[in-house]
Amino acid sequence: MERSSLALYIHWPFCMIKCPYCDFNSYKRESPSQSHWLKAYLKALEFWSSRLDKREVNSIFFGGGTPSLLEPDFVDMVLQKTDSLWSINSDCEITIEANPNSVSASKFKLFRDIGINRVSVGVQALNNKDLSNLGRDHNKYQAIEAIEIIKNWFKNYNLDFIYGRQHQSTSEWKDELSQIISLEAPHLSLYQLTIEENTNFHKLFKRGLLRGLPTQKIVSDMFDITKQLCEDVGYKQYETSNYAKKGYKCKHNLSYWKYGDYIGIGPGAHGRVNISGERYAIEEERNPDNWFKKAVSLNPNTPKITPIDKRVAFEEKLIMNLRIAQNIPISIFDYEKLYPVVRDLEENNLIEIKNENIIVKKKGSKMLDYVTRSLIDCY
Repeated sequence: MERSSLALYIHWPFCMIKCPYCDFNSYKRESPSQSHWLKAYLKALEFWSSRLDKREVNSIFFGGGTPSLLEPDFVDMVLQKTDSLWSINSDCEITIEANPNSVSASKFKLFRDIGINRVSVGVQALNNKDLSNLGRDHNKYQAIEAIEIIKNWFKNYNLDFIYGRQHQSTSEWKDELSQIISLEAPHLSLYQLTIEENTNFHKLFKRGLLRGLPTQKIVSDMFDITKQLCEDVGYKQYETSNYAKKGYKCKHNLSYWKYGDYIGIGPGAHGRVNISGERYAIEEERNPDNWFKKAVSLNPNTPKITPIDKRVAFEEKLIMNLRIAQNIPISIFDYEKLYPVVRDLEENNLIEIKNENIIVKKKGSKMLDYVTRSLIDCY
């Protein structure tokens, strides 16, 4: 009998700094004892192994925080435990996120040797002024040096950048994106700067102190420039903010966007899994020290495991599928509710209907929130 697949997310919540735009569950802590924390991660894996049927792990993602601060031995033990509890597919994509200042040739050679086969580098900008404004602790030349090290040891890697930054013009982003493309990474994640709650940027924004943010028109133009320049040189936009050369789409993120099964290990990690035919949401304790105590004691109240209502599951799957321009069959909707909504979306050139599927058009991809909200009401 063929095993069902599983994606595994490992969240390391600690950083050397806390970036002002970041709303991830991350904490500035310089030297946490990794051998101390490893016990909790291994226990958490055992917890899930006892509650899930046998699965084949198709992707593993070490995120954070700054997981590149981890020692290779820590990562190796997590991978060995995962393989012993389940089974790591021979073609498994195993990614680790990295900040440029935590990249060294010796360390990343060891990461490669223990099984890491993909690296995602958080560069964010290629000019020093904006790197400083974003609170990053590296400069442009340190970033390029880190990328060269990664290129030396890994065929598959991603570069993260943010556009729509303070005082940034479309021509400046076009020039910077040309530099980014010249680095020849097989995968690019190019995100619009968003002001998230519970961030320092949000506090400044609310006080009117975050000046120079671009208008929606400028950001829309930047989106068009990004898509055009990337596609001109062979990158395919396969998700709103993600571009890949042929054969380099991120398997792990696709498991989210296709609404597959994934579990999250670590403080604040989330997951979605099917257990005995029912869909469940998983949410880990956010506070790292509380998570550690609960993980090593295997308190049955953690992680929080909640059944997902069928309507909520429909909404989540729809939202995720639209992000990757997945064709949505009209058969999953209430037709009487859908008909007037589809007519409105078609008249506004946001979608088209083809072979009984809803297909989001170029204009619709830039108004995805509106399209999604309209369709969700047709359940």
